[in-house]
Amino acid sequence: MFQRLCVLGAFLAVSAACGAPTHAQSDGQVVGRVGDRAVTMAELDEAWRSNDAASRMRMLQELYETRKRTLDIVIGEILIEREAIAGGTSRDELLAQELPARTLPITDADISRVYEQNRRSFPGLSEEEMAPQIRAFLAQQRPMQALHAYMAELRAAAGDVRVELEPPRTTVDIVAGDPVLGPAGAPVEIVEFSDFQCPFCERLTGTLDRLKAEYGDDIRLVFKDYPLPNHAQAFKAAEAGLCANAQGRFWELHDTMFSNQNELQVDDLKRHAGEIGMDQDAFDACLDSGRFAEQVSADLRLGQALGVQSTPTVFINGRAVMGAAPYEVFEEIVRDELDRTR
Repeated sequence: MFQRLCVLGAFLAVSAACGAPTHAQSDGQVVGRVGDRAVTMAELDEAWRSNDAASRMRMLQELYETRKRTLDIVIGEILIEREAIAGGTSRDELLAQELPARTLPITDADISRVYEQNRRSFPGLSEEEMAPQIRAFLAQQRPMQALHAYMAELRAAAGDVRVELEPPRTTVDIVAGDPVLGPAGAPVEIVEFSDFQCPFCERLTGTLDRLKAEYGDDIRLVFKDYPLPNHAQAFKAAEAGLCANAQGRFWELHDTMFSNQNELQVDDLKRHAGEIGMDQDAFDACLDSGRFAEQVSADLRLGQALGVQSTPTVFINGRAVMGAAPYEVFEEIVRDELDRTR
């Protein structure tokens, strides 16, 4: 009917498309031939990685997320079945007892929220005119929402649920000159490709600070530079960060530059360095010489090879998160990674 109200249909379409193959082909299996020359799945995947790493990363992530959502439903159904057996009843009888109390009423505020979220899809139609359709749609969704809420409660109370579906992971090479914060043996390594002139990267700093405060030495942060071409001061700011890293002061200048994104000209960078107490002469000479320009360029090339297209892009133990996602997205992955190590 309209974009946001078709999310469920789109999800089902993606699920069907992703579930179409009856079996996965292993790396050694032949997928094509030219005369006597065979092309294996491994060669095909490597060509995909080399020629379009960004789309590969996105599609593998979408496939994983679709499978994860489906797995959550399968686990929920198993828990419902177990609960019904334990109570000496049927699944349908159990749900008839449990879902009504979890089925939320439809309020005028709910209708207004959906209307505002989809206003562009209703050209020339008022909220009053669209209210019956929106109410009917929400009425269809409420039972499913109640079912998912019940599944979540059963799962939270169960002590024997374990997810072993492996997410797609990208190997990110860490080099000696990369700024790091946290112990080398931390079970969770977060590698951030970032741009000091990017407002979304600045927003992410609060999320990463919060994760570090919450999980301490369980997390190791690694910073990679990915200055975007449309940010004129970003490349030199990246060099400045590495000059500060050479004095062991990267994270201080990191915080200063993100807090002053309108002050990233070379003179500003030198002033920031002096204000945080760095060796001014050494910093100025480092920045003027372009000593770390090649390392910044190497980070850019690495990011491009991995499929990074925008900032921030973060890899949590190799699991990609694109953009300044909410804190809860990062925390869920960190918790999952810690659970996998136990």
